[in-house]
Amino acid sequence: MRWRVRMISCSVTPAFTPQSDIPVSMLRERRPVWRHISGFDRFVDGGFAVGGGGSPPLVEGRLLVLCRIEWFRRRCRCHRLAPQGCFARPCSRLNLPTIVGAPVETGVELSRGRAGRPAMQRPIPLQVRLLGELQLVGADGKALALPASRKTRALLGYLIATGQVHRRERLCDLFWDGPDDPRAELRWSLSKIRALLGDGSRARLVADRERVGIELGDALVDHAVVRSLAASSVSAATTEVLTETVALFGGEFLDGLDLPLCYRYHEWCIAEREAMSQLRFRVLAALIARLEDVPTDALPYAYALVAADPLSETGHAAVVRLLGKMGRTNDALVHYERAHRIFEAELGAPPGEELKAARQALRPSPIAGARAAPSGTARRTLDDAPRPAASGPMVGRDAERATIDRLVGMAADSGQDVILVTGEPGVGKSHMLGYFSERVAAAGGRAFSARAFEAETARSYGIWIDLLRSVQRQRPRHGLPSVLGPLLPELGGGEGGVGDRTQLFDAIVDLLYGLAADEPVGIALDDVQWLDDASTSLLHYVARRTEAAPGLVIACAARSGEVEDNIAVSRVLRSLARDGRLTEIELDTLSAEHTAELVRRLDPALDAAQIVAASDGNPLFALELARAHLRGDPGPGRTVKALIEGQLAGLTDQVRETLVWAAAHGRTFTPQDLARLGPFDAAGLLMALGELERRGLVRPAGGDAYDFTHDLVRQVTYRSLSHPRRKLLHRHIARALRPAAERGGDAAADLVHHAVLAEDDEMAARACIVAGERALRLFANAEAAGLAERGLRHVARLPEAPEKVVSRIALLKIRVLAATGPGLRSLPPIEDEIADATTAAEEQGLQAAAATGHYLLSILHQQAGQIEQAEASTLRAAEIGRNADRKIQAHQLANTARCLLELETEIARARELIAEAGDIAQSLGTELCELHWASGLLERWNGRQDQAAVHLARSLALARRSEDRWREYKCLTWLATLHFEMARYADMHARCEELRSVAERIGEETPFVDALQALTALITADDAADEALESALARLRAADDKSYLAYALNSAASFYCRAGRMGQVRLHASEALTVASKIRRRCEIAIAKALLSAAANGSSAAEVDDDCRAPIELEDFSARARAVLRQPAEPARSVPTAAPTPGLQT
Repeated sequence: MRWRVRMISCSVTPAFTPQSDIPVSMLRERRPVWRHISGFDRFVDGGFAVGGGGSPPLVEGRLLVLCRIEWFRRRCRCHRLAPQGCFARPCSRLNLPTIVGAPVETGVELSRGRAGRPAMQRPIPLQVRLLGELQLVGADGKALALPASRKTRALLGYLIATGQVHRRERLCDLFWDGPDDPRAELRWSLSKIRALLGDGSRARLVADRERVGIELGDALVDHAVVRSLAASSVSAATTEVLTETVALFGGEFLDGLDLPLCYRYHEWCIAEREAMSQLRFRVLAALIARLEDVPTDALPYAYALVAADPLSETGHAAVVRLLGKMGRTNDALVHYERAHRIFEAELGAPPGEELKAARQALRPSPIAGARAAPSGTARRTLDDAPRPAASGPMVGRDAERATIDRLVGMAADSGQDVILVTGEPGVGKSHMLGYFSERVAAAGGRAFSARAFEAETARSYGIWIDLLRSVQRQRPRHGLPSVLGPLLPELGGGEGGVGDRTQLFDAIVDLLYGLAADEPVGIALDDVQWLDDASTSLLHYVARRTEAAPGLVIACAARSGEVEDNIAVSRVLRSLARDGRLTEIELDTLSAEHTAELVRRLDPALDAAQIVAASDGNPLFALELARAHLRGDPGPGRTVKALIEGQLAGLTDQVRETLVWAAAHGRTFTPQDLARLGPFDAAGLLMALGELERRGLVRPAGGDAYDFTHDLVRQVTYRSLSHPRRKLLHRHIARALRPAAERGGDAAADLVHHAVLAEDDEMAARACIVAGERALRLFANAEAAGLAERGLRHVARLPEAPEKVVSRIALLKIRVLAATGPGLRSLPPIEDEIADATTAAEEQGLQAAAATGHYLLSILHQQAGQIEQAEASTLRAAEIGRNADRKIQAHQLANTARCLLELETEIARARELIAEAGDIAQSLGTELCELHWASGLLERWNGRQDQAAVHLARSLALARRSEDRWREYKCLTWLATLHFEMARYADMHARCEELRSVAERIGEETPFVDALQALTALITADDAADEALESALARLRAADDKSYLAYALNSAASFYCRAGRMGQVRLHASEALTVASKIRRRCEIAIAKALLSAAANGSSAAEVDDDCRAPIELEDFSARARAVLRQPAEPARSVPTAAPTPGLQT
């Protein structure tokens, strides 16, 4: 039986194969392999090689694929044998991928030479690719459509890679440490995976109420094949096995699915990625060593090793050595010089002996063209960057455009719904937002746009900062208020009151309202699936007020599926939808007619029908296919990724390097950004940007900024880099960003991103501290908590040193502060960690850090009702603080005094500490927030309420000036309660509204504020006050803050006592006594007992227990408690305990 073989198509892909299977004459002639198919019978044993690309190009990551295929006959069946774990199909119609699960780009058609029975077909196993982008290939040779959710894809990859059954709790901790119902999120993702592994794959999801796993059956997994080699020995493997193993590495492990915000999963993924990289390096090094005597065969592997690890001296030495053996001395010297520069720049040292030895073995030869002559365009500046032509009009989308036309047209008269444009990548979401902006402009208005970036999920208010800068750029004479200074440092913004700090959201809303009053205003926000929590809260705040803002309309765009991964964004969109305030425009693929029109606009001579059939209506895919046809590369079966890779392959080294740095930067960039971050000169950079614009890979993004034409271009460019090369780039960028980040601007979040990806733990920890403190100043408590958690993980990996202890306590402080606020949230369970860090600080003589640690402990103790431990911690902090400098000492003394007053203990000691702190502060000529705070509490204890109000007001002003949100919350709470005690209800309501405004911005409730206002309504005879009070008390019980609850219950009982409602007195005072006793609050206990005695006997203090009556004239009780003990029928108003201050102000 004879077989006829005909090549259908070929392509260049990043893979390898031994060249021993290819005739030496073919290699010598360097002709395309497929031209030799006619000579197939000359191949040994009927084996033959197919591929494409002619001479293997020695370019990073772009080696010619040479797929070794063997055929044999058995029982009238014909199969292709591939390496274990590789793609294999019956040969009646073969689509040959690059080796494992890659996009099908090469095909062989097989037919029998004589008539006979049809070939019997063997079932095809599922093919799984984990090394590179996750891909599953079914029995028909087509890649399965994976879920749009990245977390779901990451979960799928995790289950396949581990090959184990996992408890549901474990999976929730890995992927959903934060949502209200992580099990519901897990169930949703599992439903998508179950549907994917449905009919025909023979792999299935196995799940019960407690455990989840995937049964792979006979599925072929590249990762498993590679791990099996690692389990044996690289040195013992044959050259053929090593070659086939190298071919399996199509990219980094689970590329694009590392999920930095899911830190447990992220660390597992990075560790596995590092293990795979190390194995790849070992295999490449082994191949180079074995093929050393055949330099033409070994050189591609040497280049691959250098491309994968730019700091591999072994790889660079091998390239130099092999080029020398091939007689290419000039190329070897050029490479040596390049390697020398890399080692000096990155390691601060010259190359080692191995590379020097390779250099010395070369014959002397001049380096031709090693250094380019200065360009005649060197005088150009970075501001001379060219701009491409604007994109053409939109094709199709008539119904969607009509919806936008209607909403924009109605915006002038009334506020409109928020527009949400959704769809798959490349379907035209950004183009639709562009149309929205055009319609706003056509209506006589102005549109401002910004987009979120995956790299900026830790950048608080990132998209709004970019939007405000767009407003500033387009309306320079309109001016931005200085209250926005915390977001835009260039505005300045000095000391101020509530209008400067706590009204941040209102300032932005007022700005937008002011713009809309002059002309229609459109706000276009792209890729909102990547918004941070703070930006999401602001979007919700603004969106809920657009109804009252004629002329203002908001449009957003998000990727279908991925938006569900962002819990905060999903919650906001659901809320707007429930309120009937959301209009969703879901973009489908284009019709065949509209796709053909899009293609003909690019070039009327193109074969539109072929492109329409291949693109399936995806506009981006259609345009990339059309450009490929124009380049003369019309290969069938291409994917968007492959087409973009084809464009990148045609770039020169300098232009490609520019694109690589821009991709690593992760967001919009300016020429100045790239010049600052990378090794670029002005002339070369401008030339490269011009070429990238001409090719349609980047585009202007407003002002002097650029962006990729589509995020897929950024992804493909970035994922073409090896893991070590990525780390190298991010380390460069992080070092360049560090000075700006240390100044406290929004560069801190960028530094976190790049330091984490550079795996620089020291820099990442420091960046998390700076970014976390900034997030607290901007009311972004959720982001601050996340940054603290991330920073603590990096600190844990640092070597033991004083800096490690200081950083650890600073991050723990942020973690505690992020949990404080008007919402009375429970503090995180990190007492043991704080105690351990505090002990370490004391042992190393770090007084300031140790004092901060003790105050953090006092917060946790007080929250848990452990008053004795809280008192001991705050006194210990004062003792340690005496060893610090005088300013810190004064602050610490006042801090301890304030804490003792709040704990209602050691009052005489508190007086002494306040006096001592005051003397030090006066000698230094400084004002301390903590000193005014403590003085205000002492004045209140003595019954001098007016003086107390003055001190607390000044303390609030100082807290706002230093953007200390924790102290701001607490001082506002004290002032509100003090005004209540003074019966200054209008002032109390004003402070309560400030607290409520702050709470709303950080997504919290205000149970104590609600209780204060309900008590005021009760006193002022509001008919609905009883019901409102009980509702507020229920929320206080749920918050489990016993000091606030005891205060509110005693205040209510006091009113009911005066009103003669003794049943209510007994009910509320009894509960107050129980609650106050648990936290040993003597004043509240005494008040509750006095009220209960009055309710039982109709008498006053004469009936009170002896332990409450005896010290009535002493300082053991506050002025307010003494007054109640004398006359319990008077309204009892008391200030609850606030948490002590965590840390030192310097």
